[in-house]
Amino acid sequence: MRLDGLTDRRVALLGLGADVLAAAPAIAAAGPAELVVVDDGPAAAATDLRVLTVAEAGEWAEVFVRSPGFPRYQPALEAALDRGARMTTPVDLWVGTHGADRTVVAISGTKGKSTVTALLGTLAERGGFDVGVAGNLGVPVFSDGWNHDASLIILEVSSYQAADLHHVPDIAVVTYLSEDHLSWHGGVGRYLADKLRIVRNEAGTADRVFIPADGGRAASALGALGITPTVVTPPEADLSVPVHRLQNAALAAAVLAELGGAELVDIEIVAAARHAMPGRLDPCPGPVGVLCVDDALASNPSATSAALAWLRGLDRRTVVLLGGTDRSVDPSPLAEEVARWPEGRLTAVVLPDNGPQLAQHCGIPVITKADDVGEATRAALGHVGRNGVVLFSPAAPTPAEVGNWEVRSSQFRGVLADLTDR
Repeated sequence: MRLDGLTDRRVALLGLGADVLAAAPAIAAAGPAELVVVDDGPAAAATDLRVLTVAEAGEWAEVFVRSPGFPRYQPALEAALDRGARMTTPVDLWVGTHGADRTVVAISGTKGKSTVTALLGTLAERGGFDVGVAGNLGVPVFSDGWNHDASLIILEVSSYQAADLHHVPDIAVVTYLSEDHLSWHGGVGRYLADKLRIVRNEAGTADRVFIPADGGRAASALGALGITPTVVTPPEADLSVPVHRLQNAALAAAVLAELGGAELVDIEIVAAARHAMPGRLDPCPGPVGVLCVDDALASNPSATSAALAWLRGLDRRTVVLLGGTDRSVDPSPLAEEVARWPEGRLTAVVLPDNGPQLAQHCGIPVITKADDVGEATRAALGHVGRNGVVLFSPAAPTPAEVGNWEVRSSQFRGVLADLTDR
């Protein structure tokens, strides 16, 4: 959908998250007949807009502009769509309005999408491209914090954003695909279908699609749509580089070459893979002899499974800090990885809310239960001993009452810094 599709229409803003707040001036400038908001938070009270309930908006609106995390699959909204209302998001509006005269690369997946997005942006910039990077990695597309006039646009697209994407990119990248956010999407099937709207939707099919060699469900899900992607195999490297980081760097390198940039050789891809992102398998300072790894962004079992697969190859006693909000995601990938560990090598400190259940289901012996990440970190360090590993990889999102992943990452790093400085 385009911004001019809002002109003279009754438009409801579903939630006032960062994406919608950044887009609100452009939405208002498009000249809707009336603009209302559905939000019960303080941001709504601070606006001059009329505030409606979901049910009221469902009967009134012609177009919904949805904040990414706003619950989409509600009966009132489904009924409105059935009667002909439209649903869009700021990402969809931006691509529809501004994407036609430039090259757009859209990147999604259950894990790896932020890393591939950031790496591709860095590599493209170094290669002389005029590049803008935005989307789910914390840069709203209608914000001023990025180069939105660039000729090459790289967007990280979450499943929440992809669910109402009505345009296809020039290049689509699907990283490792498993399952997540099932309570929001309403099941695995809908989650996969929503994700893959970056590849195919009513606007058509992306001409070029890239996936990793180890892409989880990516190949089979695309195959079911009759789409044959380009499969990217990572180079080999020593165990100091996690294999999925190599895979992410290889994906970024493959897309760079497809865009007409330099074709990176293996040693260059390995070098790119060594650059960690905050909260993504990021080794950080800790007590002497202990490898401390911040993987705070591992919000699902597949991500934690990948972290443990890397550490299993190092053959060091490991304590994982596990737990967060339960999203009813299948923990089987984590259980399968845990089963490969030698007995006695892997233990856990569990966190609210679902840490105890995850550890029990996956067969990880529990040292103790902690109330927060700081307490859990101290307990793990007291147990692991020299030459061990302490891994904060929760396999679940940060509970809302705690904040976001950055809060728990800071708690983890803060304890390590205190102990290291002594």
